[in-house]
Amino acid sequence: MASSSECKCVEFAVVDKEDIFFQVEHDDLESDDFQKETRKCFQKMIQIKNNRFLVVDEDVLKFKERNKEQCKADDCRFNIQQYKNNDIAKANGIAVILPVTSPCKQTYMVCCKNGDQEGVSAKPLEQPLPDYIGCSKHEAVFFMEVIPGTSQYRFQSSLRTSSYLSFEAGPDAELIKLVLRQVPKDVVDENSKMRLLTC
Repeated sequence: MASSSECKCVEFAVVDKEDIFFQVEHDDLESDDFQKETRKCFQKMIQIKNNRFLVVDEDVLKFKERNKEQCKADDCRFNIQQYKNNDIAKANGIAVILPVTSPCKQTYMVCCKNGDQEGVSAKPLEQPLPDYIGCSKHEAVFFMEVIPGTSQYRFQSSLRTSSYLSFEAGPDAELIKLVLRQVPKDVVDENSKMRLLTC
């Protein structure tokens, strides 16, 4: 059976004796999916205000103050993998997955939590990132958008289309956690602005 990526739009052409022939009408028809861009992966640190960097601590994602020496650790170096977005109704930005390696050498990827509208988790990556994702919504795919007029970015969820990765203070003043926050269209929430710094 052919996969959805192999489907072609055809048009009836001609009947010749017992044979029926079809002509491919749109050979470049695209399906709603994501395909890994093999040569488009780059390592960056994700920073918010007050010199805080996104880190993975065991399976928890939070923002911590870091100095230059601490920034050499793998737990704040995200290997941002780009994907080609074949969704017919394309969102703004570049489709990406955000993997990071913890101090215990376990690799995680940033994901939306199931059943939790604001929840974000560090999901263990048990195998290499997928080459192909056969749908237009995925827990780990975010659209990386440049905020106009700045050198900052924001990350829109492909699973929850009006929600962006954001930061908010936890019960402990030192704890700033990564969350998913709904933002009205054409509004840039200050808490969703992030910088990407070269490692």
